[in-house]
Amino acid sequence: MRIAHLAIIAGTAAAVFIAGTSAIIAQPGRAGAAPLRALSEPDMRAAHGSGCQVSFDAGRSTLVYVIEHEYMIRTAAGRTVCRINDRQFSALSGGGSMSCGGYRITVRETGRSVGHMESDSASAPATLTVAGRGRPWTVRGHWGSAC
Repeated sequence: MRIAHLAIIAGTAAAVFIAGTSAIIAQPGRAGAAPLRALSEPDMRAAHGSGCQVSFDAGRSTLVYVIEHEYMIRTAAGRTVCRINDRQFSALSGGGSMSCGGYRITVRETGRSVGHMESDSASAPATLTVAGRGRPWTVRGHWGSAC
């Protein structure tokens, strides 16, 4: 009986977390609404680059995707791809700031990065702050890289 009760509590907590993350990401049209939308798999497959990549994920949603010379976001207006050079790409490896689509997007790692040698990847807890149109908007998630 006690195990069933704990399972119900855990399931409810997970549902609230997922619903809360979805609500943060997908609120259209209100003041303070999320300026970024989740990138879809077709969005990310449309990238012309190959090789190392970095991304910011909040829950199950990728909000920033960077590969080679493409920095990609999605807003209410659609997918935006901004060109970056090798120096800018390298500067993003531990977070950093970038202007794209009229927004200033800043990723700040908030915890220790954990590397995975077998997949040549790393991930760290981070915050993403978007400024430039209305009030700044911040969300927690993970900043990850893979090569």
